Amino acid sequence: MEHIDYDIDLSTEELELKTAAHKFAEEVLRPAGKKIDRMTPDEATAPDSPLFDVLKQATELGFNRMGAPEEMGGTAVTPRAATLVNEELAWGSMGLAGAIGLSSTPANIAMALGNEEIVEEFARPFFENTGGSIIGCWAVTEPGHGSDTLGVMQPEMVVETKGQLIARKDGDEYILNGQKSAWVSNGPIATHAMLNVHLDPGSKLDHGGICLMPLSLPGVSRGKPLDKHGVRAMTQGEIFFDDVRIPKRYMLLDQTAFAPYMNIHLSMFNAGVGTLVTGLARAAYEEAYNYAKNRIQGGKPIIEHQSVRARLFRMFTLLQTCRTLSRGVSIYNGTAMKRGVPVRLEHSIASKVYCTNSALEIATLSVQLHGGNGMTKEYPCEMFLRDATAMTVADGENAYLTQLAASLL
Repeated sequence: MEHIDYDIDLSTEELELKTAAHKFAEEVLRPAGKKIDRMTPDEATAPDSPLFDVLKQATELGFNRMGAPEEMGGTAVTPRAATLVNEELAWGSMGLAGAIGLSSTPANIAMALGNEEIVEEFARPFFENTGGSIIGCWAVTEPGHGSDTLGVMQPEMVVETKGQLIARKDGDEYILNGQKSAWVSNGPIATHAMLNVHLDPGSKLDHGGICLMPLSLPGVSRGKPLDKHGVRAMTQGEIFFDDVRIPKRYMLLDQTAFAPYMNIHLSMFNAGVGTLVTGLARAAYEEAYNYAKNRIQGGKPIIEHQSVRARLFRMFTLLQTCRTLSRGVSIYNGTAMKRGVPVRLEHSIASKVYCTNSALEIATLSVQLHGGNGMTKEYPCEMFLRDATAMTVADGENAYLTQLAASLL
């Protein structure tokens, strides 16, 4: 059966945004995502890569400026409208939708914290830029630290060890030394970063800080882009820091506010991942549904076979529940942020974990319904399965996130 949108009271503006996002996803993101998926990492990050044209077009259309004030070049859309758009973009390409969303991270953090000097330096230039030449990233994971850094808001989960990117105060500056791992999304192409750092001296991972910085500063270098199994359209790679000096104003949060802020940021981030993988699940389901209607086996379309219909029904059920959960959580937390009331991290983690697990099952069934064709790159379900697999471990492995969410209940 065909999936439907249970929100039947969408406004005219929301429907227009959803339609525009789907058109962009269908005409630009889907073909570009397939093309980048087959490129080498060096080709995908080269100046002539279609990745940069995608980011430019997304910027022109305002898809990475959603929620920012109109007087600063933003689109000031509601949390529901932003969720609708992000699901459509991920339907086109999970990786490119992630790259578009992450590109605004430093600007969004600058706006959220409200420091006027930082807003003028990091937010306004990004939101007023229409050429896609400013690209952000969130550099959090390190070679020896990944999901353990996400537990800093829970005392019993704080690891007694130092981070690998150390920030030492030196008068009116901080000096940064160390590195971020190869899993920094947008890392190879970013011009600016939101950085999680370990503040020296400190012996635990909760002794952290958050800073913003341009990645053009002396002492910043990068490793080779990562050659990955899935989500290849979103480039990832190491960033190194060798005596990099930043002014004190770039350090937005120290250890006193680090854990509370991470709770908020992870709430919004995991809710966003739930939305994106729902778009991926939609793409995998639709691919299987359309194939089943057209593939003839045993003298009739395979959708007329009971076993096929049973699997499609399972996929349909998972998809509709993903859509309801991810949309509800994203809208709630987005609205809570705007109203200044607490966001709910455990609900965001539930969305991320449930939707990524469901997307993996849907993509697996999609490949199986394609038979041998599902194992070839001629059919996009093969790529969808690799992307879904990657998302069960990306941004916090699902088992660890489940443990973290349980500790918050």
